[in-house]
Formats: sequence, structure tokens, C-alpha cells
Amino acid sequence: MGFIVHRSELASEHEKTGAAIIRVAKSAFKNTPNSEWKKFDSDIRKWLYDNGYRYTNRSDGQLAAGASGKIPDNIDIVPVYDTPTRMHVRIPWAGDLKTPPIPKEEPYSANFKVFLARYFMRKCR
Repeated sequence: MGFIVHRSELASEHEKTGAAIIRVAKSAFKNTPNSEWKKFDSDIRKWLYDNGYRYTNRSDGQLAAGASGKIPDNIDIVPVYDTPTRMHVRIPWAGDLKTPPIPKEEPYSANFKVFLARYFMRKCR
């Protein structure tokens, strides 16, 4: 199983993704014609791809030669939603405990949207 990573290392690209995440959060569960939620909910894989995320099975985050970065259909994506009174706890896959990755330092440039884009898919499987 692989990872979902951002296609770019540039903070400016992460800022665009962070803005899209904010649009999803602000329109959550609203299925109005132009809501970001509707785009997200109707095809999560497409939304993630269109907003800079790529699927890779390489531990260094790079795409394999010839790979498109689109999330395969056999990968389950389960979005979870926090509320003021509900928080989700993520239990890691036991296979990750065999050789746990050590996260690199993340320079966020004091920019919330950049932080959000990096945090949103952190170690998503």
C-alpha cells in the first residue's frame, strides 16, 4: 500500500491546496451546485488529484516511472469529519510499526493554508 503526497514542494502550491481544503470545510454537507463539498463528495479521488495530491507506492514520495499519481480504485478512502464535540483518533496500520518513518521538518512559512495542505494528507494510506 502506498501514500498520498502533494505533487509539489512549493509553498505557493500548498497554499492553493489549503484554500481548497478551507472551501470544503466551509461547505461541508452542502450539496449546492457550486459547493466545494459537492465536488469533493462526488469524487474524492478526482478532488484530491485536482488539488495537488498524488498516490505513490514509493517510500520517498516520488512517483514510479510512468505512474499518473491517480489513486487506484482498490484503495479505500474514508474521509472523517471533526465537529466541536467529536474528534477522530487514527490507529496506525500495524505494518507501519515495523519500520516507522521519521518525519522531516516541515517549514510552514507561518502560512496556515500551507500548513493545512501538508497536514491534511499527512501519512494518509
